Amino acid sequence: MDSQKKYIQLYHSIADRIKKGDFSVGDKLPTEQDFAQEYGFSRQTVRQALSKLEADKIIYKIQGSGSFISDSVLSIKRTMHIAVITTYISTYIFPSILRGIETVATSAGYSILLKATNNSIAKEHSILENISVHDVDGVIVEGTKTALPNPNLSFYRSLADSNVPLVFVNGYYPELLETKRHNILYVVTDDYQGSYDLTSDLIRKGHTSIGGIFKSDDIQGIRRFSGYIDALVNNDIPVDDNHILWFNTETKFGIQQQLSNSCLPKECTAIVCYNDEITLQALESINYQNQTVTALRSFDGTISSQQCSLNFFSLPHPKEALGLLATKKLIHLINGEDEKSAILPWEDN
Repeated sequence: MDSQKKYIQLYHSIADRIKKGDFSVGDKLPTEQDFAQEYGFSRQTVRQALSKLEADKIIYKIQGSGSFISDSVLSIKRTMHIAVITTYISTYIFPSILRGIETVATSAGYSILLKATNNSIAKEHSILENISVHDVDGVIVEGTKTALPNPNLSFYRSLADSNVPLVFVNGYYPELLETKRHNILYVVTDDYQGSYDLTSDLIRKGHTSIGGIFKSDDIQGIRRFSGYIDALVNNDIPVDDNHILWFNTETKFGIQQQLSNSCLPKECTAIVCYNDEITLQALESINYQNQTVTALRSFDGTISSQQCSLNFFSLPHPKEALGLLATKKLIHLINGEDEKSAILPWEDN
């Protein structure tokens, strides 16, 4: 664990002890040396943690006397703020998800601190580094590149260990669930089943050469790919690597170029696309090249069949319902109630 993560971990640990009442207003904290010995960290790490506690007005320092608990901790038990961290804010399905979150949060008296990572691990790191237990009572978060190893998991673990519950939406980090923390949950769509059903529908309509375009760096893409593969295998249709295109966050606007260099649109009669943003790119390429594709299937329900010249269907995303449910579960966790993760069916599944 690098020094940055160590001081954040220590910050949350001390703040949690204050939150639990181990120290009262005006109490003097142990010295830097005492904390260093207790936690096994360097004095530099302890000093960084205490500086962040001071910056957040949880403690104050008196030169030559030490660090003391500030009277601001009287309100630390409930801030009435919820942090919402999503990959994007104002585009695609995200406004509807946020509307669901806001509906429940505001009715319960909470205000929202909204942040966007732009699906950047570095941006996620910066946001998490600046969230303190003094700022929020809970966090709703859409993970960043959830199919890849993530260096920011220690921040999430530290928040959870400080009794700040986390509810992930759309995607989550499987590693965080391995420890079975009671206050880390997810609310997601059934990506595997959705893709299985879309692919099976094409097979029932007589398609036997079905391509796929999937996202490689988030867990939704992997689960949708898995459903697609299983539907083919269970219907005795061979899987052809040449009929599958992969993209990631950085290459998502290059689908047309990929298709132009691929045999997929020449050899397949149908394609299952990762989502509607990818479908629009695929459709433009197919229309331009006049290929053999006659049917498209997709996710999120932002394109109507009237907008598409091919046989088309997109599973509507339960956007607002997902935001509503995630926020209800988070507030229950904040209130000390038991909750479980949820997998939502697609609206017209």
